Amino acid sequence: MTAFAKLTRPAMRALEPGASINEHGIVYTKLKNGDGRWAVNVMVARTRHHQVIGLESEGYTRTQAEEVVAKLKAQKRAAVHGVAGSKQGAPRSIRAAAEDYLDYLAKHNGRDIETKRMRFKEHLTPHLGALSVARLSSDDWLAYVTTRKGEGAGPGTINRERSALLHMLNTMRRRRLLASVPDLQRQQEPKGKLVYLTPEEAAALLQAAAEDQSEHAHPFVMIALYSGARHEAVLGLRVRDVDPTRRILWVDKDKAGEREQPIPEVLAKYLSKLIAGREPDEFLFPSARAASGRVYQINSIFARCVQRAKLRKHVTPHTMRHTMATNAAHAGLDAATIQQMGGWKTRAMAERYTHAASMQVAMAALQTRLKTRRVTPKLHTRARGKR
Repeated sequence: MTAFAKLTRPAMRALEPGASINEHGIVYTKLKNGDGRWAVNVMVARTRHHQVIGLESEGYTRTQAEEVVAKLKAQKRAAVHGVAGSKQGAPRSIRAAAEDYLDYLAKHNGRDIETKRMRFKEHLTPHLGALSVARLSSDDWLAYVTTRKGEGAGPGTINRERSALLHMLNTMRRRRLLASVPDLQRQQEPKGKLVYLTPEEAAALLQAAAEDQSEHAHPFVMIALYSGARHEAVLGLRVRDVDPTRRILWVDKDKAGEREQPIPEVLAKYLSKLIAGREPDEFLFPSARAASGRVYQINSIFARCVQRAKLRKHVTPHTMRHTMATNAAHAGLDAATIQQMGGWKTRAMAERYTHAASMQVAMAALQTRLKTRRVTPKLHTRARGKR
């Protein structure tokens, strides 16, 4: 049975198998196997449109359902009025649209602009730039996906490029510069295991970073490891963003928006020495060669430190974030606190760390329990002479 309600995470989790929630034509159904199915059921131009979007396990979310509804309504407006709005002008290419979009974000305090600029400059524009933005189709996107896979890009990388392109298209639609947004298929990403460093591995990495030839290696590992801040947020820090007395970092540009990032005392003391005598506007990771005046990425330096530390895991800068959250969970912090510390958008993203920590505690308790009892059973052997 379908009930009209708000599509919130708690409401979705509380659904019984076979039940659904419908909010303004977007339908979420809890399947018997525990998976979730997204669909749309709306009336547009006196015609009922009922369409299954996809399963949660396949990577589909409410966003894809909203895109389908928006496209149906845009097609109705185009059919009735001829154009989507008065601001539509001459057809423009994706290259020109991207330049206008990035300028628009810069003037309206857009988030993550540098990363979006990089994705358009290095990948989206070279392959799709000559196409008309108004005529971009699902087939064009599938051709792009095939090309990027041929270049070695993984599903996660392609999905992030897809997000940048969709954000541009949806921004144009909101500005009434585009009639509709095409359906761009999301790539299914493999479910990876949670990778984090043990205390011994973290100490080895810090030592390797201290011995590295780059002056940025050790500060980056220290900040990332003890704060859990994202790669981009760490590299964007200025001296004025560090408050050792209150033990916080001010994160200006981050995926989760502007926020205060709490830090432990050991990092506060380290940063207090690091920023001593430096100007407030100075970057913590300056670069004379970069146009922005700071280091843009530190992957090669970090990989060198990982190799020197002889870590056998696949460790990336983002592993530092997992490590901080896991350590916080082991220290007994709840998911709400960890979410606030790390700037995660949803509680579910922080709960995976508390769940992993709870399992570790449970296994330790089980091991202690078994050690206090005789666990080797008496073997049942067949008596000699009996068959």
